Amino acid sequence: MASEKFRRQLRQESEQWWNEGLIDAQLYGKLADRYEFEEIESQARGQFTTILISLGGILLGLGVITFVAANWTVWSREVKVILLMVTFLAINTIGFYLWRSPAKNGLKKLGAALLLLGGLTLGANISLVSQMFHQTGELYQLCLVWGFAVWLMALSLAMPALSILSLLLVGFGYLRGTIDAMNVSDLSFYQLAIVHMPLLSLVLFLPLAHRSRSRVTFGLGALLFSLSFFMNLTAIANWKLEVAIVLPAALLWGYSAQSPRKWIEPSFQAIARNIALIWLAVIFYVLSFNGWASISMVPEMFRFSWVTHVMVDFLICSSLAIWLWLKLGRRLANFSLTQERSLNTGVIAIMILLTGGSLYVHLNLTPLVVLGPLLFNILFFVLSIAAIRDGLALGSRRSFWSGMILLIVGIMTRTLEYNTGLVTKAIVFAACGVGVILAGLWFERNIGQTKRLSSPQLQEHNS
Repeated sequence: MASEKFRRQLRQESEQWWNEGLIDAQLYGKLADRYEFEEIESQARGQFTTILISLGGILLGLGVITFVAANWTVWSREVKVILLMVTFLAINTIGFYLWRSPAKNGLKKLGAALLLLGGLTLGANISLVSQMFHQTGELYQLCLVWGFAVWLMALSLAMPALSILSLLLVGFGYLRGTIDAMNVSDLSFYQLAIVHMPLLSLVLFLPLAHRSRSRVTFGLGALLFSLSFFMNLTAIANWKLEVAIVLPAALLWGYSAQSPRKWIEPSFQAIARNIALIWLAVIFYVLSFNGWASISMVPEMFRFSWVTHVMVDFLICSSLAIWLWLKLGRRLANFSLTQERSLNTGVIAIMILLTGGSLYVHLNLTPLVVLGPLLFNILFFVLSIAAIRDGLALGSRRSFWSGMILLIVGIMTRTLEYNTGLVTKAIVFAACGVGVILAGLWFERNIGQTKRLSSPQLQEHNS
């Protein structure tokens, strides 16, 4: 459905065309039926009513909060618990019935807002009830319990806003609880959730993203998996840095390169592919500096107290990545450097193997003080140039400008890192500026022709 602003402008223009004789009444009627001109005013009235109800609800809520705050210390604990439960149930019940109403009357959005408010109220209820019964705990424990409770609400309602709220709460709880999990010997229930967060992010939030059809939920869930897997193997377990770096990118790219199925959404595949490329770009950029290769690494010290928990996530995620890549065996067998799309499955596989192999050699066999940073500089510039080439071939502004930004950042970083003179820096900066201007002007001038010449097969994910 077109936006209300467009429909209103189209109605005004079509009425003028009809009066001027450019179109007849029959064509105007077809436009009116297609874009629902008669419902524009009713929708505007519904939106105005929604705004009034929202403002009234806010004022009513402020009044209730003020009244409760004035009498909170006077009421007994039973009255407080009943009041909290009644408030929570009332907000969610009203929100649910409004959310199920037809979208045309403008109350569906109000119901969604009330359901989101109910999810927020749930956290306040958990915190206040625990305080009344003298159950103290850390902030990350509250966020984890709150997040998993909202996850149940989001899964039952298939609501994107609740899905995003659940993921943000769990992610914040994980980040706050990681330090606590590193300093204990006996794992509690909450610390087990921290240690198994990579697996939980796949089991809980991937189905939730598919059920709610939320690309934001899928993207945030993929980021939570990547960060938690990396941090758990390196910070908590202090083990297998090379696997912690390459496996998130391998798993995300393996998912993105599959043929669309019931459990694989094409829109989610594009997000997984972009996150995998961003992950590789960040890794290549960080490891392109000379400093990391000359630092003496701490000997590998796997914490045996975590062995069962970390190995479960490690084996499951590794097996899943291997299974996804084995399904891509036919594409890898047909790999050629002359393929139309540069950032294809074969190139990504080579990058992942070079990254994992070089880090393994550096950490376990012999330090790659010179070859390590050199290799990652080459990989970083290859990735940026490949993105530029794909942008030119596909007529994609995002790919072209992403590659240009990576290329300029790489050149400027190397110029600033090494001891070069001011004249050299000035020349490099000026050359980068001129190059960006010329490349941008040329690209914008030829992007239309590029899109017309690009075939439909080229627009698909070319492996």
